[in-house]
Amino acid sequence: MKLKMSLPRTKMLDEAKKSKGHFVIVEILIFIAVFLAGSIMEILVIGVPYLKYLFGSEEYAAVSKAYYNGEITMEELTDRISVIASNIPAYITLITLFATIAATAVVFIYCRFIEKRKLSTLGFRKKNALTEYIVGALVGAALFSLAVGICLVTGALKYDGVSSIIEWGTLGLFLLGFLFQGMFEEVLVRGYFLVSLQRRVPAAAAIVISSLAFAVLHLANPGMSVLAFVNLFLFGVFAAVYMLKRGNIWGVCAVHSLWNFVQGNFYGIRVSGMGNLTTIFQMTSVESKPLFNGGDFGLEGGLSVTIVLVLATAAMLFTKTKESELAAEREYDEIDAVAAE
Repeated sequence: MKLKMSLPRTKMLDEAKKSKGHFVIVEILIFIAVFLAGSIMEILVIGVPYLKYLFGSEEYAAVSKAYYNGEITMEELTDRISVIASNIPAYITLITLFATIAATAVVFIYCRFIEKRKLSTLGFRKKNALTEYIVGALVGAALFSLAVGICLVTGALKYDGVSSIIEWGTLGLFLLGFLFQGMFEEVLVRGYFLVSLQRRVPAAAAIVISSLAFAVLHLANPGMSVLAFVNLFLFGVFAAVYMLKRGNIWGVCAVHSLWNFVQGNFYGIRVSGMGNLTTIFQMTSVESKPLFNGGDFGLEGGLSVTIVLVLATAAMLFTKTKESELAAEREYDEIDAVAAE
């Protein structure tokens, strides 16, 4: 069996090509529209409880009163409200995670009824689905744990022990919530957008464009930095390669979900700038070493994650191609040859 850097042709891509694709610019514009439609659905779900929390909080009432009394400026008011909005309680975060179910439905509806694509073209294949999901979960947890290990060795993280109070029921809800949240982002960016792009451009170009889109979607996250953006792009590249190499979306959904869950609810580290999660262990970022621990953004904004993602992507690219995949490639080539004649 030959060891080579390759991205095998997948059945989901061949099936997706049966529906008419669009020029790249049009695909990008449609992607933006689908994302905005999904975001609107999320807002409809989380809007009322979020606004009720914000306007009903004592902190909001205090800063509003200070502003109307002329004690603070509009700029100070905006800054303080931003802090209040970022320190949301666990139940609001959970609602936000579960709200991604509605956004995922938007992607499904668009692909199925407008583009006339089967769900299998998004990577939802029945064969070995559970196995792929379990493997992906282990990969996601292991990769982030490796990044944590790098930070501990370099002194960028300090281990503070086990949390004094562990709310196991809440942890279970967070796990379920992250399973839905991770699936949404993978269905949107990889299952839908990446595969759609591949109908018109080479795999490498599709990976770069979709990974840039993935990073851009997180620009508004608290603590965003240049390295955080680079790491989000690298995660997009790894996720795309993982999905294409495995030939389905189940595994990468699990990778994404467990990466986030382990990060926030196992190690107690900010998830893309989002903190205040119920956690098992407690870690403190050493302020003098933000290059490795990512500072306010969390590990995803640090060099430790950069190292892990580069190594993981390289490992996936150079993974030996299975004989079954080689046979499938030969079959596709034969079909193409017959069609050309």
